[in-house]
Amino acid sequence: MAREGINKQLVQHAKTALLAQGKRPTIDAVRIALGNTGSKTTISNYLKELEEKPRPTIERLTEPLAHLVLCLSEQLQVESAEQLIKAQAQFSLEKNQLKLQLQTALKLADKQQHKLDKLEVRLLLTEQQRQEEMARLAEQASELALEQQRVEKLSGLMQEQYTQIALLHNEQEHARESFEQFRHTRQEIHNTLLQQHAQQVAHLSEELRCNSEQRLIMQKELLELHRENSRLLQKLSTWQSSLNDQ
Repeated sequence: MAREGINKQLVQHAKTALLAQGKRPTIDAVRIALGNTGSKTTISNYLKELEEKPRPTIERLTEPLAHLVLCLSEQLQVESAEQLIKAQAQFSLEKNQLKLQLQTALKLADKQQHKLDKLEVRLLLTEQQRQEEMARLAEQASELALEQQRVEKLSGLMQEQYTQIALLHNEQEHARESFEQFRHTRQEIHNTLLQQHAQQVAHLSEELRCNSEQRLIMQKELLELHRENSRLLQKLSTWQSSLNDQ
């Protein structure tokens, strides 16, 4: 009995391949073609079966005809073996081509994956930059709101100072009117009140001088406030333009 893995069909294929190569299908040659597997007895029995199979028919033929049949049979085996070898070679070629295509596809897939990884990293960095930019814009907006509050506060202070200056002007005009009235009244006052009048004039002059000095100081402060307001408005306009551009 044949050992597992060795059968008549495998022996026949090995024999056909040897014949196609121009070699004699001996027991050792067939065993080598089978990968050094199978017992020689099993291979010998299969070879005998393959050789004895056409004999009953051939024996009934004339010797020339039998020889022709045997030649044709061997020729068919050779041609079959050649076709098998060609098919195996074609299969091996296609297999190698497919392996090459698979390797190329794997390399391309690796490159695409590498590009995808790089794009994912770039996307992550872009998202982080966008978040940082949003945080920076929010901080700038908060600072702008504080600056606007300061501008409004300064505007209120400027309005109060304008009001105080107007009051000072009114007081100055009132003082002038009082002084004029005092001059007209002075002529009607007795000479005994002349010294008191002089003291009052001196007091009023000192008060007027103080009011003038205070007015100059407040005018300087008002000028500084105007300059500071202009600078803040220019800075606010620059920030607004920067925000609109972004």
